[in-house]
Amino acid sequence: MSSESQESEPATEWADRNAIPPPTAFPEPGTYDVAQMITLLSAHPEAEIHYTMDGSLPTASSPLFDPYRLIPMQEFGEPVPEGKRTFVIRAIAQVGDHASEAETFTYEIQPRRRDEYVSQELVPGVRVIHDFDNDKMYLVTGSQRALLVDTGMGSGNLRGYVGSFIGDLPLDVFITHGHPDHVAQIGQFQPDCDVYMHPDDLPMVQSLAERLHFGVDLERIKDVREGFIFDPGDRRLTVYHVPGHSKGCLVLLDEGNGILFSGDALGSNGPTIVDALWLQRSDDRVDEYLSTVQVFRSKVAGKIKLTYGGHGARCLEGEGYLDHLQEAAQRLVDQGVDVLTPSPRPSGVWQVVSGDRLSDPNWAAINVNRDNCLTAHPEQMASLSNLQLTGCALNEAFKPSIFAYTADLDPNVSEIEIVPTATSRRYAALRINGVEARSGQPFATLIEGEMTPATLSIEVVSPDRSTTCVYMVKVNRK
Repeated sequence: MSSESQESEPATEWADRNAIPPPTAFPEPGTYDVAQMITLLSAHPEAEIHYTMDGSLPTASSPLFDPYRLIPMQEFGEPVPEGKRTFVIRAIAQVGDHASEAETFTYEIQPRRRDEYVSQELVPGVRVIHDFDNDKMYLVTGSQRALLVDTGMGSGNLRGYVGSFIGDLPLDVFITHGHPDHVAQIGQFQPDCDVYMHPDDLPMVQSLAERLHFGVDLERIKDVREGFIFDPGDRRLTVYHVPGHSKGCLVLLDEGNGILFSGDALGSNGPTIVDALWLQRSDDRVDEYLSTVQVFRSKVAGKIKLTYGGHGARCLEGEGYLDHLQEAAQRLVDQGVDVLTPSPRPSGVWQVVSGDRLSDPNWAAINVNRDNCLTAHPEQMASLSNLQLTGCALNEAFKPSIFAYTADLDPNVSEIEIVPTATSRRYAALRINGVEARSGQPFATLIEGEMTPATLSIEVVSPDRSTTCVYMVKVNRK
């Protein structure tokens, strides 16, 4: 076929081609600072989309668009090229022998230099800093001190850039977790700043420092655990441990202003670079992570107004995203791997999704290892994912795999309220001291007189009734 015939309109046998609308693209054509992943869409429910990226007119023999393998402007894991790049996608929608007119989508990528940072103030006292790959850091400035959340992957003078906004204020650095896009520039701050990170991620940072030659002094990193409070003046930020993405994942809650700095602990939902919570490399299973999220949310219920993550295109308002994230995990726990779909990024991984990426700003996805994503088959899931008490408190942090607890009861309390949450919504039975209870609903029980220690027994039966787990709580009066 000649080049002239290749550039002609689709073959005449494609009659009524105007009845098939041409494809559209998401995101819209334009100029971006990082490489995008392009989704092609057709308004015709039966259409296939064929496309080219070399400027030629697409035909039925051109590559077929796969909604689970989006069109990347940069292959995952490849170094970010420097300089402006232009991408031209041409596409047709085809139904049988009929095709639409070809549509052309042009994108320009104008990346920042690897040593360049840009920033903007989000709310008074909180500035977001972007490095060349749009990894996000947050600078929280108080009346007495400043706090930098994460250090990104850029190669520029981040310490100097931060100093231009805080002047002579003392600076602390809080690391949400030990992955390279969050820790690369720790060494810039260690001469004169305290750097805080959960100790569970120190081995990861040590390995990265040796392999990638990060200038990090591990001996000078300070341990920080759940409950620690940063007080830069005018606001207080509380640390919570939310493992899963890594063992040492931490988040920070500015309760007075309702702002959560979540790093990657709760994932991201960027719709165009198609982000997700990455658990595919984690030792934690999705049912364990579901418990982690439920326990965390029960501690901070009603306190989160804005969430600023380590990636993603925007701030998350309210708790709609967390609802979707929890629902995604719950669907996989309840229904198993049949709910998984291929992950667009990276390829070869599976994910569970809640919400529509193209229309719901709060959609969420979780990437998992399909072969090892649950601790038990959904039919045999018999654990609790949360256990809350009112009138007394557990002396140990709740975990689904721990079955014995103690709790201290105040002297003037005679009734406690128990809220047990079954991991599976399909549980066959849930009993407290032999009495039927409902998952997620309060159950009141009397602790009479001085008759302590008293023992609470919470029994969970799996959907197929083959497995039973029993959690024991020994209640002591103070």
